[in-house]
Amino acid sequence: MYLSEARVLLVNMLRRQIMKKYVDVDTVFHVIWHNASVFVIMMVRTLIFLLVLYVLFLVLDKYIIWEYLPWIFGIFGLWFFVKYIIDFLNIYLDWLILSENGLTLFMWEWLFDHKTDFFERDKIEAISHNQNSFWDKLFAKGDLLIKLEHWVEYPFENINFPQRQAEKIMRYKSQFSQIQPTENTSLGDEKMAIIAEALSEVVKEYMDKKTSEEEDEEDY
Repeated sequence: MYLSEARVLLVNMLRRQIMKKYVDVDTVFHVIWHNASVFVIMMVRTLIFLLVLYVLFLVLDKYIIWEYLPWIFGIFGLWFFVKYIIDFLNIYLDWLILSENGLTLFMWEWLFDHKTDFFERDKIEAISHNQNSFWDKLFAKGDLLIKLEHWVEYPFENINFPQRQAEKIMRYKSQFSQIQPTENTSLGDEKMAIIAEALSEVVKEYMDKKTSEEEDEEDY
C-alpha cells in the first residue's frame, strides 16, 4: 500500500515538474488527466503483440537456420517497445488545466514537441461531455468538448468522470464571472476618488487665486 502511494506521489511530482516547465500558469485550481484504463489497454496490447512476436520467432527458429533471424526479431521488438513508450508519454503528459483566467490544454507530441492552447474564461460558451460505449461507463471515463465562440470546438478524450469535470469547469467559470464585476467596481471607485480629489485641489487653487485677486483690487 505504501509502495503504491509512493509511486502515485512520484508520478504526480513528475507531471507537476513538467507542467511548471512548459505551462505558464500562476494559479492552478484543478488539473484533468486521462483515465488510467487508457494506459492499461495500451500496455496489454503491447504485451500481447510482443508475446505473439516471440512465439513466431520460436516457431521460425526451428525451421529456418539463419544467423540474422534473432537480430531481425530483436530489432523489430525493440522498435515496437520504443513506440509504446512514445505513445504512452504522448497520452500521459496531456493535461487540461483550470486556472483563474481560463483553461489551458497541453498536448505532448512525440519526444520533444508539445502544443499549448489557452481558452479565456469569457470565450468559453459551454462544456459538454459524452460516454458512448459500455467500456466508458464501466471505467467511468468519457470525452470532454470545449465549445468556444464562433462554433470552435476542442475535444479532450478519455478523462475521468466527464460529467463531474464539465460541471466543475462551469462552476469555476460562474464563480470568477461573479467576482470580476466586483473587482472592476472597486477599481472604478478608486479612480473616481482620485479624480474627485484632483478636482477639489483645482477648485481650491482657483478659489484661493480669486480671493487673492479681490484683496489686491481692494487694496488698490
